[in-house]
Amino acid sequence: MNTDTITEGRIITIDYRMPLETMIATGKYDWTNDNITSKRFPITAGGIVQFEPKVFHFDRYISSDDAVEAIKVDDRHNPWEPAKIEHLLAYGATYPEDQRQYPIIGLGSVAEVGGGRRVPYLDLRGARRSLDLRWLGRGWDGYYRFLAVPKLSSAT
Repeated sequence: MNTDTITEGRIITIDYRMPLETMIATGKYDWTNDNITSKRFPITAGGIVQFEPKVFHFDRYISSDDAVEAIKVDDRHNPWEPAKIEHLLAYGATYPEDQRQYPIIGLGSVAEVGGGRRVPYLDLRGARRSLDLRWLGRGWDGYYRFLAVPKLSSAT
C-alpha cells in the first residue's frame, strides 16, 4: 500500500456549524449529485475542528471493506478512520486540484440512494470538478484514493 505523501503536513478545517449545503457550496464544485443532502448525510458534530488528513492509495483493485480495514490497521498507535462527507468536502474545498489528479473517496459516510448504499467521492467530469456518489458494494480500481482522518479527533 502507498500513502500519498502530498498530504503530509496538510490541514483541513471543518466548521460544523455550517449546514451540509454550505459546505458543498464552499467547495465550488462544477457539478454535484442532487442526492447528496443533509437528510441522507446528517452531520452531528459541533464546533470548529482541524484535522491532518491522509490519502491512502492501494495501487490495486480493492473492495470497500478491505480498504476500510487497511485504513484502520495502518498505524495502530495513531489510528485512522475513513473520512466522512464533511472531511471530504473540507479537503475538496482546501485542496481542489487534487481531484483533478485522481478520484478521492470518503468511505466513512454511507447513504441509501436508489436501492443501494452509496459513498461520496470527488472526481472529474471532463475538466469539471464533481462531487458524486458511487455504489459501496462495487470495488475500486488501483487509481482511486481514500481520504482518512485521525480516529481520536473529535469536535469541541
